[in-house]
Amino acid sequence: MMKRKIPAFSAFILSAAILISGCGNDRPPAAAETDTAQTSVSVTQQQTEETQEQTSSQTSETTAAETSQQYEKGVNPVRTAEELAGKKVIALTFDDGPNTGVTNEILDIIEEYGIKASFYVIGQNINEESAKAMQRAHSLGCEINSHSFTHSYMNEMSAEDITDEMERTAQLIYDYAGEYPKFFRPPYIAVNTTMYDTIDLPFISGVGCNDWDDKVSVEKRVKFLTKRVTDGEIILMHDAAGNEKTVEAVRQAVPQLLEDGFEFVTTEELFIAKGITPAADKEIIYSYATETGWQQ
Repeated sequence: MMKRKIPAFSAFILSAAILISGCGNDRPPAAAETDTAQTSVSVTQQQTEETQEQTSSQTSETTAAETSQQYEKGVNPVRTAEELAGKKVIALTFDDGPNTGVTNEILDIIEEYGIKASFYVIGQNINEESAKAMQRAHSLGCEINSHSFTHSYMNEMSAEDITDEMERTAQLIYDYAGEYPKFFRPPYIAVNTTMYDTIDLPFISGVGCNDWDDKVSVEKRVKFLTKRVTDGEIILMHDAAGNEKTVEAVRQAVPQLLEDGFEFVTTEELFIAKGITPAADKEIIYSYATETGWQQ
């Protein structure tokens, strides 16, 4: 947001010009008059600078207040096993955000139908503008999880670099949403023992239709969502910038899935509904809420 400029500076220039000119007299002003003019200029300039600083401070405080009122930070409520008992549950998840375009278009659908999803964000994609979409997702009850900081092959990294990727992303999520990530999705679903030993979060994969590939049509994406998903499944999709085909597929599929009796839950709620405690100390990567992480 641009700071407002203070019009008092124009008045200062005019008054200073009158003082220095000796009120229209051709002769140079006397020394005493010059000193007086310079003193007046200095005082006026100081007052102007103080006014600008005060206004800038007030503007910053107002902006922060407006942001905090729009998106509250903190831990989102999680539905219990009793609340989800007997329901067909699916966890709709999105990778590679946040951004100001596609992420918000997905959130428009989520808000319209009053459902939940989980967003696995890339740390380096989080900035002042894109963070607003992440905050909006969190305010709608969605879960914000980690997809690393740089989206690199972490199975080729040292333990120290892995830790750095995780900590930087987690801190950004906490700073903007007020809640640390609960799950981790490895970039490219590439994992190794060093990653499992270093990262203290359950690893999440999911079932997808390669919707990151623009060659996959909207029709194929819709068919995947409406014909292939099953109870207890983690659906892996992408809200990367420009992925409008996934937006359209979600727009078409969500009402049909609701009509078919599916309940959209966060990743955590999926495990709660199925009575599974996801392991962070075992080499398991989950695509379903089962003991093994795979369909049974």
